[in-house]
Amino acid sequence: MAQAPNPEKKQSPLQEIVQPFIDLAHAPRALWGINLAYFLEGWVYFGMLGYLAMHFSDFIFKGVPNADIESHHMVLVLTAGITISMFFLGGIADKKGIRTTLLSAFVFLLLGRVIWSAAPLVFPVPGLFSSMHFMTMAGIIIVVIGYGMYQPAAYAGVRKFTSGKTAAMGYAMLYALMNLGGWLPSFFSPIRHAIGISGSYWVYTGITFVALIATALILTPKVEKAAIARAEKEREEEKAAAAKSGEAKTGEAKEDAAPAEPVQKTKIPAHLWATLAVLAGSVYFLPSPANYIVWAVLGVAAITMFLVPAWGKPAQLWFANHPLGNTKFFFFIFALIPVQTLFTYNWLILPQYLERGFEGGFVSERFELFANLNPILIFIAVPIVTALTMKKKVYNMMVIGTFIMAVPAFLLAFGTSLPLLLGYLFIMTIGEAMWQPRFLQYAAEIAPEGRTGAYMGVAQFPWFLTKVIVPLYSGLMLQKFVPAVGVRNPEQMWLVFALVAMITPLLLVIFKGWVGDLKTKHD
Repeated sequence: MAQAPNPEKKQSPLQEIVQPFIDLAHAPRALWGINLAYFLEGWVYFGMLGYLAMHFSDFIFKGVPNADIESHHMVLVLTAGITISMFFLGGIADKKGIRTTLLSAFVFLLLGRVIWSAAPLVFPVPGLFSSMHFMTMAGIIIVVIGYGMYQPAAYAGVRKFTSGKTAAMGYAMLYALMNLGGWLPSFFSPIRHAIGISGSYWVYTGITFVALIATALILTPKVEKAAIARAEKEREEEKAAAAKSGEAKTGEAKEDAAPAEPVQKTKIPAHLWATLAVLAGSVYFLPSPANYIVWAVLGVAAITMFLVPAWGKPAQLWFANHPLGNTKFFFFIFALIPVQTLFTYNWLILPQYLERGFEGGFVSERFELFANLNPILIFIAVPIVTALTMKKKVYNMMVIGTFIMAVPAFLLAFGTSLPLLLGYLFIMTIGEAMWQPRFLQYAAEIAPEGRTGAYMGVAQFPWFLTKVIVPLYSGLMLQKFVPAVGVRNPEQMWLVFALVAMITPLLLVIFKGWVGDLKTKHD
């Protein structure tokens, strides 16, 4: 059993780095059950996603006008769909339990990927709105439902299975292991050359089945119950130790400093209505008949919220007390959208940029190796950076981390070369490691008891807008600056991307005085 920390005992810098790893090594079996499945799911998700735009543009939409643009719209359905799915399904783990939700999610993920992978076999004729197209999209939508339950449940499990001593590293390791899995597609080049992208999808579907079985065997009901009991006991011991050292009041003040959900609001905040208006208006501007699915999702969302007053008081209270009702929290997570566009380029732009921009060389032939370099760097960097910065203020980490992540995009604006590419990937990774895990921890820990899954779903909501907005222009940018055939000017494309990403640190600096200092419960 882990001992409660002694607040008065000072550790050396080396001990501060090593101790969180020691604490995590003694974490319960239930936590490692989540970590193993998350590692496998990271492998599958990023592997299938990395091929998706190419699968559509080079295969399903082969010969279709503006194939790059149409293919990126199809990726939008997966990535944006997952985020909005989390918004509505994120609270299932709070009601049904961690194990039940994870297993249910994997069933959906497996079924969806079977349908997705089987589409070229069942309907061999490609084309826009072909039977192959529709069957592939049906599989993708089922995956969207599964993932909407899966990720919030995994983070809710970390909160339930860890104490204050192990929480920060628990969140960081979950994020790092997902990225370790996301690195393994780097070695799929021989498989892709041998059996094609469609064949590679079947391999990933098999790995999904392994993740389902591993979760069922490791995270048993008995293991889940024991892990929750152990974590609760450790948290009580930590509170007792803090009280004994005279720091109980300080701890409570820090916890109260974090913005929490207002529980007595009766009026829907104006900024939520404004957000709704933007969503409703965006439906009008969505291009291409291929986006009918997105039209439907946004249209339903708009109609749903406009009809809230007709639902009566319970529905109005639900929206009024939604986490996004907190104006500062709302600004904080939405200000991160510009820098988060760089994440989106990793699967929408980078694979085809590497294949076309470095055409005829090793980078082009083995684009998976470089397109998936970020995940392995994150796996290495996140635990180290987290250990070194876990006592730093959350807001400061947001500012510094987003700045360091955004700046290296300017390197690719200077030219298309391997040194500049590696510089971009390495420096961007350090910035990501500084802010992303801390933000996820912050979102999970400000949640009221019993609502972690719901808050994690809401914290991911800006991803929905990022994943909707970016695919609407990424295919056009790729077609204009890095076309499959024709004159290429990728430097200008990356200059635009870099300028957009820099908006985030600029906003965080400008509004720091208004937002205030954000702290987690364990700062």
